[in-house]
Amino acid sequence: MSTTLGHKGVEAVQNKDYAAAIPLLDKALDSSTSPAWLLARAQAHQQLKNYDAALRDVELAYHTAAERGSGNSRKQMIESQYRRSVLYYKLGRHADADCCAKWCMLLAEGRPAREDDGVEKKVDGNGNYTVTYEDGVADKNGQPGQSGDSKGNILSGIMGGDGGTGSSAKTGFESDWKRAYTWRSQVLGALNRLPEDDPGRKVNVTKIPSKPQAKPTKPDPKPEPKPESAKPPAPAPGSVPDEQLKLKVDFYQSNDKVSVTLYIKDVKKEELEVEFSETQVRLSPLPRAAAPYVKAGDREAASTLTLDGKIDPSKSRFTAHPRKIELVLAKATPGIKWGSWGKEHIGLDAWKNDTSAASDAAGTSAPAPVAEAQPQDQSSSIPEPTPEATTSAGPAYPTSSRSGPKNWDKLVNSEAEGEDDDAGKGDPNYFFKQLYKGATPEQQRAMQKSFIESNGTALSTDWNDVKARTVETLPPDGVEAKKWE
Repeated sequence: MSTTLGHKGVEAVQNKDYAAAIPLLDKALDSSTSPAWLLARAQAHQQLKNYDAALRDVELAYHTAAERGSGNSRKQMIESQYRRSVLYYKLGRHADADCCAKWCMLLAEGRPAREDDGVEKKVDGNGNYTVTYEDGVADKNGQPGQSGDSKGNILSGIMGGDGGTGSSAKTGFESDWKRAYTWRSQVLGALNRLPEDDPGRKVNVTKIPSKPQAKPTKPDPKPEPKPESAKPPAPAPGSVPDEQLKLKVDFYQSNDKVSVTLYIKDVKKEELEVEFSETQVRLSPLPRAAAPYVKAGDREAASTLTLDGKIDPSKSRFTAHPRKIELVLAKATPGIKWGSWGKEHIGLDAWKNDTSAASDAAGTSAPAPVAEAQPQDQSSSIPEPTPEATTSAGPAYPTSSRSGPKNWDKLVNSEAEGEDDDAGKGDPNYFFKQLYKGATPEQQRAMQKSFIESNGTALSTDWNDVKARTVETLPPDGVEAKKWE
């Protein structure tokens, strides 16, 4: 009976019916602590944002797999460490997330599970995690399964391997290693953007997690209320520094849009007002956790976002959720890459300065909110191209990338021309730029030939392998390669 329920629960997770999967797996796990079922239930809890319950399941799955010692044990332990990393990232514990991702890679390389590798000890005097984005990109010496064949070289080029020299033997977990390696770039990129005093920079995790109980204990249904005097007094208005009031922000961009996510709890959609101008966004009221006394109209309840580029207010929009606000900003000039999303200013002073200057120039009042704006003919006010839009002449090689053709020569010459590489660290192409720039001329020739001939689906650094053959197109699984007529 439990086996049937377990299979049905796993199938429900695969079909993304997470709410139905959890009760099925609950019943199945009453009689057997199967690591596979625990991992499936953890995935369901994660998708439903029950992060604490999901973390408990992956930690119990790790211990159960290690104790069973079956043929699937290492695979399940690798999956448990990877899931721990994802959950810690969701909880804002970025340093802990990277530690678990690194332990996932070490298990995939065949290293002992109880090895004292010192990953969690890489902290400074303030207890902040010291591993950087660059460290994560360079951390590829242990990549398993690299060999001298062409496919090995292609994978080595893409992942930054050494083309077969100094590579390690196959372990059967090559895809798990690659997944954890790729995930670390996102974790470390977000970690590097955190303020120095953010708790997400602290390491509070251990390689082998504490083993949870098989069944979670139910909390006391009637907890004793804390005495009123035990509550700390609310700070007085204006007593919290602006830096502590600022929101956590993530962003990404495409050719024509910039998506900005502002993390804030207890957002009330019906009360939130968002107003867009060409260079700014105004939000109010914001229920800031650092200043719980604020109410609509208080300075601390409002923020002005000064953007890094110009937008089209009429095409920009927002959505509000209980724990975040998402902005979709339409670029005024598509194709311009923003170096960052911009800056947050507490209050409306910056907004008033911006709108008053615009009003003086135009002889009108400040712009109305987007919801009330009427379509206007903007053909006479096309913005001038910014310096970022200027590109140097050079050959552009064919590619299947969404971002368009790559100018490899520009990547090599960018450092000599004084370009700032730091601005692209959040871009997936940054890794390939660093790989190409650090390669020898022969490796660069191999990369160009393999990339062009394979239509952007393969990248090799071994010239001896590719010089005498045509590199075939190797599309990802599930994708069919077609020729353009």
